[in-house]
Amino acid sequence: MYFKVAKCLANALVFAIVASSVSVQTAIAGNLIVDDFEADELNTKNWSLVHMPEKRHWIDKNLRRSGEKSLAIRVKGYDKDERCNCQVSEIREANDIRLKFGDEAWYAYSFRIRGRGGDTTHNRWQLGGWKQETDGSPFISQRFDNGVFHITMESGNSRVLIATAVGKADSFISAMAKGLMSQFGYLTQREKYDGKDNITLAYGKNPILPNPHKGWIDMMYHIKGGLNGDGILEVFANGRFIARATGTIGVKEFDGPSQYFRFGHNRAAMPGTATLYFDHYRRGNTRADVEK
Repeated sequence: MYFKVAKCLANALVFAIVASSVSVQTAIAGNLIVDDFEADELNTKNWSLVHMPEKRHWIDKNLRRSGEKSLAIRVKGYDKDERCNCQVSEIREANDIRLKFGDEAWYAYSFRIRGRGGDTTHNRWQLGGWKQETDGSPFISQRFDNGVFHITMESGNSRVLIATAVGKADSFISAMAKGLMSQFGYLTQREKYDGKDNITLAYGKNPILPNPHKGWIDMMYHIKGGLNGDGILEVFANGRFIARATGTIGVKEFDGPSQYFRFGHNRAAMPGTATLYFDHYRRGNTRADVEK
């Protein structure tokens, strides 16, 4: 096991910005994808609806981060996906635009959530992430277990808490080693946090995630999956550097070479209705691509 945690300033960890002159709207140019959800319907060249039940998404004109519209995705307590015995309402990157696992890319988007469900029970709830071709966990996941927004990453067979809106993720490793896990009681599948990972972590000056219940959050990720110790994950929220992880990033067993971004609700069966709002999505080769 090799695990090192270091605090540092954001500007010491940010990769050099490479300027890009490419500019498209809701189109594909190499790895560049831009979608502001300004059309009346979801662009199926960008997104797959295979895991979206009927009447669970719409283009919303009342709540948006920028422009005139956003994408709304809803889940209700009586929803049930028989394939997983869970509740799934999510979009996924369309097959034709997916990247290979191990490709380096930057992502940026804005989101917020209204409504609740399962906040007082120990239930798994994902709000999107990045997944290899596998039935297992996303290798990077935005989670909302028990009403707490946090970000996790898979390192082989182990799971690592990268950032959280409650408590400090940079104290997680020492708390786990000392058996003092009470401040992280919202975590589900806690057996996966076994410390048997190969990850080096560094944190920004104020590495606390915002609360998506309180308003829009502007997320930015720098991602490169890697099972040979060459993976990279950088997380930014509302313009602040949150955390950086390097090392083994990804799950070991998967069925194909690609990865895909997904966004929406993927949760254990629980009562309650909640709606996610999603806007201003960018994917590119550089930070400059997605900061536009």
